[in-house]
Amino acid sequence: MSDFLKKVKSVFIVEDETGTAKPQTAPTPAANNNNAAAEPVEKAPVVSGGSVNDKFLDILMGALEKNNQEGFDYLEFRQALKNLAKMPMDEATRFHSAYAMAQTMGITPVKLVESGKFYLNVLAAEQARFNEAHAQQRAKLIGNREEEIKNLEAAIEQKAEQIKLLTQQIEEHRQRSEQVRKEISDSTVKIETTKADFETTFAAVSGQIDADLAKIQEYLK
Repeated sequence: MSDFLKKVKSVFIVEDETGTAKPQTAPTPAANNNNAAAEPVEKAPVVSGGSVNDKFLDILMGALEKNNQEGFDYLEFRQALKNLAKMPMDEATRFHSAYAMAQTMGITPVKLVESGKFYLNVLAAEQARFNEAHAQQRAKLIGNREEEIKNLEAAIEQKAEQIKLLTQQIEEHRQRSEQVRKEISDSTVKIETTKADFETTFAAVSGQIDADLAKIQEYLK
């Protein structure tokens, strides 16, 4: 890492007591008592779990280094503000003191704002590149799997319908099986009863004939 990159990085990042890097936050502007009603300050959304990442920090700071403007600009002004932060002075005095030095370099508030916006555009370009890469990674690692989940859920639904249909068919077959079993039982009783009736009738008739033949042979000799 170049000395300038380290310098730029230190302007925006400080380390807490644990050694964890965190961005320097801009002090809250002092309330203007001349305003009848102060406009509400909109808070930036906080992403849960987000933290300053050295890899991304180096990328962003590298972009600022690569696009550093010649001469004294916003980056040098911020460095001056950081140096003055150690001094016992309020925020307004600190800004005026830093600007007094900037004026000797031909800097005006308009130029400082333009310079700051220039670096914001540099960072926005890096953000756009990151978002594009992020979208590609998401499509590669997540998008396809989401499509796979849709296909699996469709297959599950289809098979569930098949199971429902098979269950219905099984129940119909079971009921038909019980019905056929009852029909067989009823038919068996009917057939066997008929056979028994025939055998009994046959025995009665043939018995009569046998009895008559026996008597003929006995009586008519």
